[in-house]
Amino acid sequence: MYTPYLRGKQYELLALKERAGLLGTSGSIVPIIEPVREPDGGLDRCLNSLREAAVEVVLVANPRVGALSGAGIATSLSEYVQHQRDVRWNFGLLIDESTDVRALLAQYDALLPAESELTLIHRGVSSDPDFLRSESRRLGRKYDLVDDSLRQRHFRQFLRESIGIILHDGFRAEERNSGYLAREEGVFTEDNLYFREEGWGGFGDYLTIGSGWTEGGFTPRAVAIHWTYQPSPGAPIMIRHFTSQSNGDTANVGGKFLEACSKLVRFLDERDLRGPAANTMRQHLESQTYPGLGIVKKLSVQNHLELMAAVLAGSA
Repeated sequence: MYTPYLRGKQYELLALKERAGLLGTSGSIVPIIEPVREPDGGLDRCLNSLREAAVEVVLVANPRVGALSGAGIATSLSEYVQHQRDVRWNFGLLIDESTDVRALLAQYDALLPAESELTLIHRGVSSDPDFLRSESRRLGRKYDLVDDSLRQRHFRQFLRESIGIILHDGFRAEERNSGYLAREEGVFTEDNLYFREEGWGGFGDYLTIGSGWTEGGFTPRAVAIHWTYQPSPGAPIMIRHFTSQSNGDTANVGGKFLEACSKLVRFLDERDLRGPAANTMRQHLESQTYPGLGIVKKLSVQNHLELMAAVLAGSA
């Protein structure tokens, strides 16, 4: 089981929406979405597409970043889900040392549909673990996602009652895109190889975006394309960075993209790596078109989803 963690930005939601069929066919991929804007529009369309494809989704009810962030359940999310008829929800709650779990779970119980399933996303060890465990079990806890920086032993009691998932940020961000020129490739994750023997029911990551949060974009001096792949069956997942060379100023971002894209396509051809996202990158290089940085990020995310579906199917 694989759980990609995404924020509800436009191109991340589009990446999921356009690959809903793939995720549904896999049956082993459960996206976690932390909404960062009002739930109408892009989020609603994404959730509808995933629902139509029979994809299970965890919707984070207490976002910590973006316009909906706060200490408790986001009001607009609770209002949104109350108007959705005949939907079986799985809500995620972000938990760390500072979380008032008694107040949060009371609010959850009062504001969200009673027949929902619950996922706890542990980013720290709660100061009231016994209450959190017993009350969340009463409320239908299904998954416990545990950040890989935390000790598994702190969650033994939780994991006896739920499906435990290790959540690992495999994307090591550079301060500037040009920094990726000196760091062309690295290991993204080995969790795909060892999660079962380490006692987990699944593994998750923050795809090729990382867990860091930025509100808006900017015009970069360099363009970097982040691409995951598996060198051979049974190998770790690797990440490779393809970075433009003419990085002296912010001019001609489209040209910088084509520099990075040419490096990517050369690598794809050398490895004979195929797939919808990879082939779209080939088409952009062949036609010398620049789709915009949002679409570049979307294709990077979609490639990772395609890869993980193949890994889970045993065919990568």
